[in-house]
Amino acid sequence: MASQPPDPHAITPRPPTPIRRGWDPSRHGFLLLPGDGLVLVSDALAVLHLDRTARALFGSHAGQLEQAHLPAVWPELADLIATHRDDLEQGPLDLDLPSPQGQLNLRLFRTDDGVGVGLLAQAAAEASTEPRLRLFEGLLNTIQDALLITLAEPMDRPGPIIVYANETLLRETGFSSEEVLGRSPRLFQGPDTDHTVTAEFGAALRRWESPTMEVLNYDRAGNPYWIELKVAPFADSDGWFTHWVSVQRDVSDRRAGEQALAQQALSDPLTGLPNRRGLAERLDLALARLQRRPGLLALIFCDLDRFKEVNDRYGHATGDALLLELTRRLQTVLRSNDTLARLGGDEFVVLVETMASEDDAVQLAQRLQACLAEPWRHGGEELSLSMSMGVAMSTHGRTSAEELMRRADLTMYQVKVAGRDGVAVYDADVDQAVQASVSLRQQLEQGLRHDRLLLHYQPIVNLEDGTILGAEALVRLQGSDGDLIPPDRFIPMAERTGLIVPMERWVLSRAIDTLRDWQRQGKSWQMSINVSPYHLETATLVQELLEQRERTGVDLAGLRIEVTETVLLREHAQAFHDLSVLKQAGVTIALDDFGTGYSSLSWLSQLPVDIVKLDQSYIRQIDDDPRCATLIRGFVRVFKELGLLVVAEGIETEGQRQLLLAMGCQVGQGYLFGRPAPLADWTSGPG
Repeated sequence: MASQPPDPHAITPRPPTPIRRGWDPSRHGFLLLPGDGLVLVSDALAVLHLDRTARALFGSHAGQLEQAHLPAVWPELADLIATHRDDLEQGPLDLDLPSPQGQLNLRLFRTDDGVGVGLLAQAAAEASTEPRLRLFEGLLNTIQDALLITLAEPMDRPGPIIVYANETLLRETGFSSEEVLGRSPRLFQGPDTDHTVTAEFGAALRRWESPTMEVLNYDRAGNPYWIELKVAPFADSDGWFTHWVSVQRDVSDRRAGEQALAQQALSDPLTGLPNRRGLAERLDLALARLQRRPGLLALIFCDLDRFKEVNDRYGHATGDALLLELTRRLQTVLRSNDTLARLGGDEFVVLVETMASEDDAVQLAQRLQACLAEPWRHGGEELSLSMSMGVAMSTHGRTSAEELMRRADLTMYQVKVAGRDGVAVYDADVDQAVQASVSLRQQLEQGLRHDRLLLHYQPIVNLEDGTILGAEALVRLQGSDGDLIPPDRFIPMAERTGLIVPMERWVLSRAIDTLRDWQRQGKSWQMSINVSPYHLETATLVQELLEQRERTGVDLAGLRIEVTETVLLREHAQAFHDLSVLKQAGVTIALDDFGTGYSSLSWLSQLPVDIVKLDQSYIRQIDDDPRCATLIRGFVRVFKELGLLVVAEGIETEGQRQLLLAMGCQVGQGYLFGRPAPLADWTSGPG
């Protein structure tokens, strides 16, 4: 290069007589070397950029060149570019451009947006024979990873200029050195390259960081491949960053393996449909789209009716074949952009993003049902198919995916409870009732687990003089807020969920402890305890009571077990056996709530009971209904003739007490004598 920075205006106006030397990649591995300057020119011959070396070379004249129209400030270079523009498609050209200050060694090459002009610090022939450079190039070509070196500037378009690509990169991408050098790394980007990632990468470079990322690139034939890209800056002796060195490793096989595993994780192995995780991802995206553009999204939860019967009768292979047939039929109704997912077992979910109305969603569910109307033929037999379906919808996308799934599932379950083979749309009122039921169950479970159950006792008295004969132990549940939950709420829940048995075991243990204390105090009161049909069905009651006697030393003659008529109807033989064994052990058996169930007097004579308790519904009417009074009078007379003690429940007034005494009933309980209360609250009687 000239010893003095050239003044573009001082170059002779005569046409240039360049000496062209062809580009030989075997001799020139690097497009530009440290110390070479760079001028970028657009296709319209506007000067786009001068790098730091070029600006230093041109000195005060650099300002005249930057952003100038090249023919106006340096016509000789403009003519040179125009003359050889087409030749640059075959690769870089080394040219000598005479000037009054001396000969300029130039290297012209194509860039993304025009032409690059390299201002070589020394002639290309001299640089290519430099031993250390040849050794360095040879070393880079032995690296098995793809290697790319770019200039550090400009960061904006056309971007960092590629000045070196090793043989591994050229081999993996299919590009030649001539096609790569001078271009920006955008050469390897394609339609599916994630430009959000590349933008973040570019921002890191601007901060002079050394980022690492995985990006989708494309080879010369347009085939995509994944690379792991690591970039580090290279500085000159002054500490100025002049180049970026990037190392690229093809990770396509690993990514493909990860994608295959991810696909497996999101797919049902039997049907190939999205599984629960796959559906959750799609539903999250659909709800996000709905937030941006409100509409109507429908989720249909489908459950095949009586699928367990198919598995039990024909085996799981037949069940799998049925699920595949079911998948095929459902897909015939759906559109290509609808989602059909299998959550497992016989549960399927349909996701539709573009519904016009709630009626359309219901009609779609009905069409899905209709496709199952034709029986499925398998092994010479015809199997009828039906599904229960619950529909939940969202118009704004702010309902979470989990909540929408819960609503659809709950609604489907309501269809099952109502008799199967139907369609229902989510109802917030029904949901609220279910939520309350779930909350009650949780409080019941926590009450058992954290000892929040309480025992209250209601006195049983002699109606003639009010003498206490004993007490009925009644369980109470303390809610999480400390308030008592009414028994008519939690007892049915305990029976439905099977928690009634552990709850009654707790009652037995605590009540027998109290009975033992009474007996030690010399009191002859009896303790009445209710036992549910579910407890008797377990056939463990006898063993439990005998174990309690062994633990406490209590005399079971002071214990009264109260059962309802349904116990004897549900488990006749087992109940008779267990109650008979308990009677032999000294336990008194009472038939509770008489008159609300079977109430057969002829059958009653066969039961192993000692006491009959008249239900309070009769006692409430004794003052006002003569027929009811007649019934009670008849009951008392018959029971006495059978040798049974009669106990009246629910006595609230003095008039009721007097009428019962007149009818011959001498034992009772009710608010007239005391409400159920903890032992500590009794002013007299037990405790």
